[in-house]
Amino acid sequence: MDSLNFKSEQDIQLFNIEDKQDDGNFDLSHVAVNQDFYLNDESKALKVKELALELQIDERKLMWKIDFFVLAPFCLLYLIANFDRTHFGLLYLNGITSTLEITQLQYFAACAAFFSPYVFFQFFSNLILKSVRPHFWISISVLFYGAFVLASGFVKSYSGYIACEFFHGVFQSGCDSAVFYILAHYYERRESQKRISYFYSTQHIAMLINTVLCYGINLHMHDRYGLETWRWLLIIEGSITMGSAFILFFILPDFPEGMRFFTNNETLFIVKKLEVYFGKSGYNISFSWKEVGQTLRDPMVWLPGIAAMFLGIIPYDFTYIQSISFNFLGYSVEGAMEKAIYPWICGFLYIIFTGYMSDYFRIRSPFVIVGTIFTIYGLMVLRYIHSVSMKDPWKYSTDFFIACGAYSALPHFIGWATFNLCGHLRRSVATSLMISLSDLSGLYGLFILLNNNIKLTKATTVGYVWEFVSLVLVIAYVCLVYHENKKKRSREYKDNFNELSERKKILVGDKNPSYDYMY
Repeated sequence: MDSLNFKSEQDIQLFNIEDKQDDGNFDLSHVAVNQDFYLNDESKALKVKELALELQIDERKLMWKIDFFVLAPFCLLYLIANFDRTHFGLLYLNGITSTLEITQLQYFAACAAFFSPYVFFQFFSNLILKSVRPHFWISISVLFYGAFVLASGFVKSYSGYIACEFFHGVFQSGCDSAVFYILAHYYERRESQKRISYFYSTQHIAMLINTVLCYGINLHMHDRYGLETWRWLLIIEGSITMGSAFILFFILPDFPEGMRFFTNNETLFIVKKLEVYFGKSGYNISFSWKEVGQTLRDPMVWLPGIAAMFLGIIPYDFTYIQSISFNFLGYSVEGAMEKAIYPWICGFLYIIFTGYMSDYFRIRSPFVIVGTIFTIYGLMVLRYIHSVSMKDPWKYSTDFFIACGAYSALPHFIGWATFNLCGHLRRSVATSLMISLSDLSGLYGLFILLNNNIKLTKATTVGYVWEFVSLVLVIAYVCLVYHENKKKRSREYKDNFNELSERKKILVGDKNPSYDYMY
């Protein structure tokens, strides 16, 4: 195929289909920075339509194809990941401490054995994806962590359970941050949030399935073959996860430049479309640890990471305490799990709705702020309404506010911050940092729950204080975005950027003066 003859005012150089290498990837390192990046939004949209005509692409049909081959497999992956990662409260509720003859502190220490490697290795996982095909790396990780979840259902000792949780954390660290990183290379900002909402809403589905599954096991399988409910839960989860790993190997996508399920023209269109909106991705450009460190020092990278750490504590804490709190306050185990189902359904619908609204209005910050306020309200009611009975409808309603608020604010924020950045270097570092620090909340959140009274006073107090801090950090990020956009208007900034090498311009793509960060 001849090289594309796509003209622009600046006579833009486009890459040739022969740039696709033997390994299926495109070599883009020789291509100059795309001058379409300097166009306004309307001109960019027109340029994309011209490109679609040039390559004979039906944009609507291709978007459905991307959703089917990219988004759907990642939704399955995240469903499985949350299936295995959010069961700690249910295990506690169903007697793991009495079976293993351990204290609450020892159980939380075992949970910490999962979170410690899970948080630590996540940061490096995205960097590995530059060398290993994502579909291979992720599916192998799923297979191994599923095996350790399955094995933990048969442990006879506390030390065996800790070992299983440790390796569960090691292998699951290879999955979660990779999803945001890869998705950011298929969608432009105006298309992104509703897809992230679809993807992240699987957490609600996972908790719903876990709760219903546990409810069913209690009724029909408890003590069958001498296995308690918590063991059956782990065995079923681990078996499903390992089976899913084989499916994921064949259906998970790679980056667009190496995607197996698209034609050459479709691949070209996806890559060039995102170049129009985000600039060159730098897919084949290697970078040093020094450049990783320089990226980490940018407030557009580290500030979202810290904000995600504070936003993440309630999504984790809530999975621990929801069913337990119902049980503490007079419900049977079955009644507690039944009550826990409905907030997840409401939260699922809310996150889908806000994702659509966020893309429709092309703004992110109000949805993050409103979600955070919902969460603060729910926690403060739990903390300061002194009626102990959770059967009070007002107090029960706080579960709905938290399930809607906390579980929508975090994905909106991570999606917002991720799609504000451009290029493989900055997106890989930023997503790794945000996901790992938000998951760090799961580690320190465990110990907030220790020795709580029946009203969970300590947990709810720390929770709403953390949410207040996260609200301040989100507002600080809005101010930072405003400051950066304003700074890009200055002649001095534009001159300094134009003096950078072509390679440097690609690596720091969102620093381009023509690129406005989204609010």
